[in-house]
Amino acid sequence: MEIEEIQNQIQVFIEEVNSTLKKKSTGQKSSTTSVSKVKKPVRKPQTNKTTRRLSTKTQIDNTTYFKRLIPYNQKQALIEINSHKHDSIIERVEKELASIPKTQQKDNIQKSTIYAHYFHGTTDWYITDIAEDRNMLFGYVILNGDTQNAEAGYISIEELTQQRSHEFTEEYGVTELDFFFEKDILENILYKQYPNYYSNPKQSKQVTKATSKKTSTKMVKKVVDVTMVNRYSTQYRLIRRFYNLVRLHQTTSFRKIQLIYLAFQKAAIDRSVRKTDAEADLFTKINTKVVNLFDTVNPTKSDADIEFTDKKLFRQIEEYVKGQKINYAVTLLKSYISLQGLKPDTKKVERLIKRIDNAIIKGRIKKTNRLYKQLIDAKSALENYLEKPTVKIEPEQIGLSLPARSLCTNRVKCTGLRKDGKLHKGYRFINGGAVIKVKKKAV
Repeated sequence: MEIEEIQNQIQVFIEEVNSTLKKKSTGQKSSTTSVSKVKKPVRKPQTNKTTRRLSTKTQIDNTTYFKRLIPYNQKQALIEINSHKHDSIIERVEKELASIPKTQQKDNIQKSTIYAHYFHGTTDWYITDIAEDRNMLFGYVILNGDTQNAEAGYISIEELTQQRSHEFTEEYGVTELDFFFEKDILENILYKQYPNYYSNPKQSKQVTKATSKKTSTKMVKKVVDVTMVNRYSTQYRLIRRFYNLVRLHQTTSFRKIQLIYLAFQKAAIDRSVRKTDAEADLFTKINTKVVNLFDTVNPTKSDADIEFTDKKLFRQIEEYVKGQKINYAVTLLKSYISLQGLKPDTKKVERLIKRIDNAIIKGRIKKTNRLYKQLIDAKSALENYLEKPTVKIEPEQIGLSLPARSLCTNRVKCTGLRKDGKLHKGYRFINGGAVIKVKKKAV
């Protein structure tokens, strides 16, 4: 091939390349290339960031513990208000209620942690744990501000949360769950609520530390003589009732004052309390106070703030109230009597036998107790029943119904008692109303 011909071919190739480059730079489409469509970006529809608020009723229905443990009337009030201010409260209280232990705390009740608090007037329920399978709460209950008779025990959830009529709530108010309660140890809560009736836990710890260092110092504890009785007399029950009324230093309703006044007057009229009784003098002093109190509030039928200023009489009343205790043998024998003529559950019988054994071992019932023999006989009968639980426990006459032969039990025929009810010379009354002859003193 000649040089001239090669140059011509090179020139043609260069012109084709230049032509192609020119088309691309001007944006012209080549007939040999395929054009693909460019997709435009798809815009997503904008969503509204502000969500719609759920109603209070819906929020409560979505909870587990709040809807179950809140009292009915309190829940209905929240639903009717339907305020967004309560949304955070419902959420927070639900978490607090969910944290309540499902098993009973092992600590002493005073040392137990309180997780929830219900209140109604002067009544408080302090909750330590929940027994879900039994639909019960466990806690410490103070009814009507009566701290002396406050106690720990199971509380029915149904009774706390049940619906109350409009008439009831108008007169007595609504039982409420405390939304702003902060959990704490029970002894701390009780001291803050009732500083006059519960000791300061911090001070008691300090006293314990101080006494532990001074081993030579002996603590003197006031001993109250306790009299064992078979039952509480009418005058004792009335005096104790008055004591519980005045010791709280709280506002007392007119109706409560009226009832205690009527009780004292009826006891005097039907001779439930006699001048010959050992407590007659104390009863008379208290009766005078009751009459004066009722006379003060009766014209206006108003409530009263009671402040008992006679400290000497108050101490006398307190010593009398705390100085009597029911003979435990009577309590045990009453439990035994309730099983007579029946085929009781063997576990119930075993528990009663254990109670009798513990009472004797711990010295609560001694051989000098007048019912000791009857109690041992009752225990023997219970043990015989356990051997043959198909045979009923036979009823029998026991010491509670047997009269003491050494005492005069028939006042009409008693030689020391006249028909007009007065004593002959040389005779005197003893406890129980019996009459005995006075022994002459040797000169």
